[in-house]
Amino acid sequence: MYSTRSIFHKTVSFVLVLAVLIISLCQCDSVNRSTPEAEQIFGLTIDDVWYDDIALEDVLDGLKNLEVRPMVRIVMSSEIEPVDYINLFKSVAQYADIMASPVDSYVMNSYKDTESYLKRFTDSYESLAPYVSIWEVGNEINGTEWIKQSPELIVDKVSSVAKFLKSKGEKIALTLYCTDSPHQDMITWAEKYIPEELANIVDYCLVSYYEDDNNGYLPDWESVFKELGDIFPVSFLGIGECGNTAPDATQESKIEMAQRYYQMPKTHERFVGGYFWWNWVTDCLPYKDNAVYDAIKSFGH
Repeated sequence: MYSTRSIFHKTVSFVLVLAVLIISLCQCDSVNRSTPEAEQIFGLTIDDVWYDDIALEDVLDGLKNLEVRPMVRIVMSSEIEPVDYINLFKSVAQYADIMASPVDSYVMNSYKDTESYLKRFTDSYESLAPYVSIWEVGNEINGTEWIKQSPELIVDKVSSVAKFLKSKGEKIALTLYCTDSPHQDMITWAEKYIPEELANIVDYCLVSYYEDDNNGYLPDWESVFKELGDIFPVSFLGIGECGNTAPDATQESKIEMAQRYYQMPKTHERFVGGYFWWNWVTDCLPYKDNAVYDAIKSFGH
């Protein structure tokens, strides 16, 4: 028979061990949250311009013959209701993870207020959520030159969508537009207008960059992602759009540029790639005997 004293000692010991275990688990959980890990993203973009020229079967053939499972960013047209995208999303989801972009930056100003912008995303969520891994809550949001809305309104629209999707347990991405003056046009803008409340819930902070729009300028990506990583302290970082879009682009120049991005060195501990070549459908399909497709495919493994 145990004495009262023995029972007391064993109880105290058990409580102490349990307390140490709980503290250890909490510390591990804290480390996991502060230093997350994620697989590198091999991203491609699909928009609506190919519908009349390329069959969906060709798109799916191109996806399923890649050497890794890609992340396909589907840019949705404002003229098409989300429910009408179900077949495309369901089909693509067989061969790729999907990042949905319900509103491209060039049509953001067609949503005049926060309510209409939020509705576009709630409608998209209701129709497409089963097929989506990441939601792009705002595309090139600092591109006020063509969005033609105030930064305050843009950020309010994006914040409302971010809160909605995070309440549903979804992952979200926010894309900024980079120019040949990245600190002045992107970093300073983000520091001024993006509140901590938003920055602290963004899963992926991505950068849209087109050399052809910036006289061939090559940013110092290590510096860019260092500054973005400070603004978005818990976000994974990457390239959200790229491509050789110049009218005189050649097969050789496309391959060269794709290589430059898809083989970028990891310049930040939270850098996960992305890239999301804009003209993947028109540049790479049909995929057979297509040198650009073969080149991008080879970068993805």
